[in-house]
Amino acid sequence: MAERADVLVAGAGPSGILAAISAAREGARVLLIEKNGILGGMNTAAMVCPLMGFHAGQTQVVAGLAQNVIDRLVERGGSLGHLPDPLGVTGSITPIDPTALKQVYFDMLREWPNIGLRLHTMLYRVTAEGGTVKSVGTASKSGAQEHEATVFIDATGDGDLAAFAGLPFSVGRAADGSSQPMTMLFTVGGVDFVKVRAMMRAHPEQFILGAGVGDMPYVAVSGFFDAVAQARRTGVLTVQRDRVLFFQGVHPGEAIVNMTRVIRRSGVDAVALSRAEAEGRGQIDEIMRFLKQSVAGFEEARLLESADCIGVRESRHIHGLYTLTGEDVLSCRTFGDSVAICAFPIDIHDPAGQGLQCLSTGSGCCYDVPYRVMAPCGANNLLVTGRCVSATHEAAASVRITPTAMALGEAAGIAAAAAAKRGLAVCDIDVGALQRRIAMFGGIPGRGFLPHSSPAL
Repeated sequence: MAERADVLVAGAGPSGILAAISAAREGARVLLIEKNGILGGMNTAAMVCPLMGFHAGQTQVVAGLAQNVIDRLVERGGSLGHLPDPLGVTGSITPIDPTALKQVYFDMLREWPNIGLRLHTMLYRVTAEGGTVKSVGTASKSGAQEHEATVFIDATGDGDLAAFAGLPFSVGRAADGSSQPMTMLFTVGGVDFVKVRAMMRAHPEQFILGAGVGDMPYVAVSGFFDAVAQARRTGVLTVQRDRVLFFQGVHPGEAIVNMTRVIRRSGVDAVALSRAEAEGRGQIDEIMRFLKQSVAGFEEARLLESADCIGVRESRHIHGLYTLTGEDVLSCRTFGDSVAICAFPIDIHDPAGQGLQCLSTGSGCCYDVPYRVMAPCGANNLLVTGRCVSATHEAAASVRITPTAMALGEAAGIAAAAAAKRGLAVCDIDVGALQRRIAMFGGIPGRGFLPHSSPAL
């Protein structure tokens, strides 16, 4: 039996790291377990960037520890900060360098000696009794170990801890259980953005554009629809995509390409996930040939780096005390027990095809995320955070974004530390006190807590 912790966090992605830090900030002894050898989850291992959703319109709605991460990145030269979104999908877009983000997260964890870090450690078993998680089993270079804690946080992204504890969950969409496609992201160098901008100005009908191209200090491209359609007709491009999607990187001439699409694979099945990794890498070569032949500005492009693992948009949705719905998102709903704000549309990549459905009420729309979506049904001492919170397929396509996951992680850490200290079930903590604590550290727990002088772009 390994050393006992007050709070154990499984998963060191953006939500799990901030959960661990916020629990440690409350004085808890924290154990943070991560399957990879790096920190940052999908944003680093899968290179999922840029970040979107720090702002609703011009008003900042995610701050606190999440903003501290961005400030540190900017100081390192690893981010351009918050910029208006050229696509008009959300209020702001925040380019990041995944390598710099790894360094920032390690820097932050070193500041908290009460956080124990276990990398290269895979969760494989959970012991639970009467709705209380007793311990988790892990496998690593040290062999099999059991870890006890007073309160547990599932930040695995896939809801592994909750599922292994026997708690109820669903996968994918209600109709057939299919999840959104996975994507293997990659970075390209040698891109001529002058040519890209010229193409966008000359043929705006070929692109999704926000307020107009203007001077375009930052380039985000969702388009080249005719080029993709022609390549698909001639067999040059077989990937299930209807558009070119890429974002200007932090460094000159670099672009992050989000075009591979692996459909009908499960992120929680080892065989399916292995096949998805292979398929994603095979698609990179095909897409690179297409970009160099058919996309203005990519004639001299070269592959710089591919992600260490495929990006998973959706897998398990844990059943919580409340399930966030698509109607909640589209109606910009508020909740009395809100602990975060999300400013992102319902963004569904077709689980079985090439399309993309974006449902929005405008870039200024945002909604509250209630604490109850993090509290699984039938669990006394477990919270879930990140993309596996309790949400329908439609709502999950919005609430899954990184800034919201970061805000939920900070809230989960504070809540878990409070429950551990006071010997309470996670559903019995004082949510009002939690909200005040979030706000005290610069976070914004809900629309009712937006400061009158909220930071703006």
